[in-house]
Amino acid sequence: MNNNKLVVRFCCGGFLRFLSHQESATAIERTIKRSGLPVAYTQGFHPRIKISFSPALPTGVMSLANYVLLETDKLSQNVVNLLNSVSNFTIRALKAWYLPRDYAKIDDLLDSYRTAIILPKGSYYPERFDASAIVTKKTKSGYKKYNAGEVFMDLSVTSLRTVHVVKYSQPIESMVTAEEILKILSKEGTASYEGVIVFVEDGMVNGRSTSDILDEIGGI
Repeated sequence: MNNNKLVVRFCCGGFLRFLSHQESATAIERTIKRSGLPVAYTQGFHPRIKISFSPALPTGVMSLANYVLLETDKLSQNVVNLLNSVSNFTIRALKAWYLPRDYAKIDDLLDSYRTAIILPKGSYYPERFDASAIVTKKTKSGYKKYNAGEVFMDLSVTSLRTVHVVKYSQPIESMVTAEEILKILSKEGTASYEGVIVFVEDGMVNGRSTSDILDEIGGI
């Protein structure tokens, strides 16, 4: 067995964005099994696919950056087509790459996420962003506080006719929900999602797009 390293980039949207991280991972794993890809399995009484997933995103967020790292017994040239031929609803494979064998962990591929929020004009004002504002993250042991500038990094704003498009990067270890930035930018200081669209554009590593780095390595 060759134990080739394969990375697949999935998108997940629609109602499936309300799945938990574990539920999304299970749905993607079932898609991989149905596709017939020659994946490698662990040994023992309960063999499982040798697979790892990119860090969890907040529930309810659409994503173009669900990255999966798995091992295969042999190379396949039609990975994306195989996966999409058996995928359900809005889980779709976008691209796949074979990697050198020294890539052992999914953590090697991303350290942050690049997110876009589309905000209706009149209700949200990007100029209200305050890097010193306190935002909170719910953890198992309570709540952790950060300055907004620590978790909403490299913020950019594009104002169109009826909406603002706000983009920012969030380090994985200090991710907070979009509600925290909505409270800062909202006219009323509230976190309503009415008229708001939130989606993750891509992963990032050392300030560069994960998919761009993978493209440089190779691809299929």
